[in-house]
Amino acid sequence: MKRYPRSFLQLVTFGHLLVMLPLLVAGAYVFIALDTLNKHYRTAIEQNSTSSRLGGELTEDLVHMERDLRRHQVLRDAPSLQDYAQVRSEWQNNVQIFSRLPPLPATIINELHDHLAQEEAAFAILRASGDSQPLLAAITHIKESSARTLDDAHAILEREQEKYLAESATLRVRMLLAAGIAGLFAFFCLWLIRTLLARLIGRFEHAVLRLGKGDLQQEIALDGPGDLRWLGRWLEWLRRRLLSLEESRTQVLRHVSHELKTPLAAMNEGASLLAEQIAGPLTEEQSRIVRILQSNSQRLQDLIEGLLRLQQAEHAAERIGHEKLHFDQQVEQVLDTYRLIAAERKISIQCSLQETPIVAGREALVTVIHNLLSNAVKFSPEGGEIRVTLQHDSKQATLDVYDQGPGIDADDSGKIFDPFYRGKTTRQVPGVGLGLTISREFVLALRGELLLMQSTGGAHFRVLLPCHAPYLRIQPDA
Repeated sequence: MKRYPRSFLQLVTFGHLLVMLPLLVAGAYVFIALDTLNKHYRTAIEQNSTSSRLGGELTEDLVHMERDLRRHQVLRDAPSLQDYAQVRSEWQNNVQIFSRLPPLPATIINELHDHLAQEEAAFAILRASGDSQPLLAAITHIKESSARTLDDAHAILEREQEKYLAESATLRVRMLLAAGIAGLFAFFCLWLIRTLLARLIGRFEHAVLRLGKGDLQQEIALDGPGDLRWLGRWLEWLRRRLLSLEESRTQVLRHVSHELKTPLAAMNEGASLLAEQIAGPLTEEQSRIVRILQSNSQRLQDLIEGLLRLQQAEHAAERIGHEKLHFDQQVEQVLDTYRLIAAERKISIQCSLQETPIVAGREALVTVIHNLLSNAVKFSPEGGEIRVTLQHDSKQATLDVYDQGPGIDADDSGKIFDPFYRGKTTRQVPGVGLGLTISREFVLALRGELLLMQSTGGAHFRVLLPCHAPYLRIQPDA
């Protein structure tokens, strides 16, 4: 057995979570990517700002250092040298901070360290010999080199910032792609859950429809969540209960019909003996009573036989042996039996039969044709016309029977297939009202439909039957 959640509620909840999961993952990815890009971009802006600030301070420090050094050359006093040393310390500190900016390559960092080393060496000469000319030359050189180095560093930081701007555009495309993939995956999950729910509910619906159609032979076992399996067990109990009741009804009908046939046969025999005046001559009144007995006993006999045929028709789907037949040949054979009866009443039969191969039960098919043609002949007026047409397409055969009888009243159209029901316009004709009911049961057993069609004059019945039944066991050609 497949693994399912315990209930439909859990299954639906799991489905919602499964649909939301890709959207949550995509949202988390977008949030993390945006946060990371924001941090990088903010860092790049800070670095660029720091670079601009330090670049200005370094240039200004070198200008102050050069001015203090020239003043020291003129005055030769200690305060001017102290001012230079103070500005020098600030310049060295700014150089160290600038060289630690992350995006700067090793070449620029080495150049900055070289500037420090050059100034340090020249300053050492000044302190040792008092000669400031080497230091002044070094500062002049450092000013020129530092301008180029700062420009290169600023360009590198600008490119770093532009790179993050380009990454933001790339990220925008990735976000759209991630949203599209997440949407497609969520749609797939939604379709998957919907298909699973439709399949589970479809099994339940199929089981209920089988019960409704009276198909009680196949065991009901539903798979799925626990509550659906619980419903399946109750449906199986209902199936067994209905099957038991149906078997009881069939058995009672069979026994009653069998028990009624024996006294009925005796009544028929006695009425026949009286009609033949074996026991002595009869008066006119006695003969009339005997005819009433014969008529009603015969009607009762027909009713019992009709009940037995109805009972057989209701279980026809279980015992029909499907075989390959020619529908048109079966109709022709039945028509041959009714042409003589129709000719006696001057009823013409017009037929247009297309050659129609079909897979069906022979007995059931012939019974349906017999009943429809029997009703058409029975209810057609003397000198009337009966039309029979048969045609088919790749999937379905259609048999139409038209007559010119009294037709079916609009109030009776919804009840004519009910057992023993006889319409207002047909009650004058003898019958028990089971022919259409039996025909309908046989047509349903053949997986078809028996329909009463609208007609301006007379009755029009249509039989729709599938031409093929690949899911059934087919007997060889007869």
